Amino acid sequence: MSASSIQSPASSIQVIEERFEPIVAAVARVARGGDAPAVRLEGAMEIIFGAYGQSDPDFSEMLLTGWMRARHDKHHRLALAWQREQLRLSLEEILQAGVAAGAFRNEMDTGAVAAAMLGAAEGCLLQSATQGGAVPPGELVRALLSLALRGA
Repeated sequence: MSASSIQSPASSIQVIEERFEPIVAAVARVARGGDAPAVRLEGAMEIIFGAYGQSDPDFSEMLLTGWMRARHDKHHRLALAWQREQLRLSLEEILQAGVAAGAFRNEMDTGAVAAAMLGAAEGCLLQSATQGGAVPPGELVRALLSLALRGA
């Protein structure tokens, strides 16, 4: 049994926040950057998919355990929901900039697409807990980027 599965709820939340904060901050920096929207989107997704799909087993277990605890513990629910929403908002900001610049499909519901991208990354988290899946995270990033691009 790993350390993350025997932690108290309060220390588990602190560990989740400590591990997640650099990811959230890095994605927010990319979202606010000056690169073209497609470059920012790819960079943000690489960070998120890298964290979820290629993380160490302890990180995967910590998040999966946190989500299970969130069903019954409002503190876990709030901590995980806040961090998830920050990532989604950063992706949505990039998508909105891409639509405005004409780089992404103009009929796109940016909030829904950002949520779908994050959901795909979370699927990689589940795959990493079981030692991989049929489609590697990098291929998912490229597929999602191509779906967002105008004319794709």
